[in-house]
Amino acid sequence: MHHVLIIEDNKDVNLMLAEMLTNEGYMVQSVYNGKTGIEEAKTLSYDLILLDIMLPYKSGEAILQEVREISDIPIIIISARQMIKTKIDLLKLGADDYITKPFDLGEVMARIETNLRQSKTGNTCT
Repeated sequence: MHHVLIIEDNKDVNLMLAEMLTNEGYMVQSVYNGKTGIEEAKTLSYDLILLDIMLPYKSGEAILQEVREISDIPIIIISARQMIKTKIDLLKLGADDYITKPFDLGEVMARIETNLRQSKTGNTCT
């Protein structure tokens, strides 16, 4: 069973993602700010992180950078920011995927499965 960390300050979005993952048989930990998010991420007990960019106390970008210093865990950005430059910058910083809000839950699930599969086989998408 895969364990997913959701770092998303919007309670409705966080809950929606958590319910979807739980219904698919995943273990889920939800946090709502960047400070708690980085503390959880650094435990390295997760198989994948869903990460918002605009978070209270610590930005998603800072979390991404800190996690990349210690781990290659798949990180999927889920953000309302739709600018191509933002997407490119975050992918170059180490994000494995980028999904813009609003999103389709089926697409999110497919991207999670793809990233977990690639992580398991050691393949990377850059």
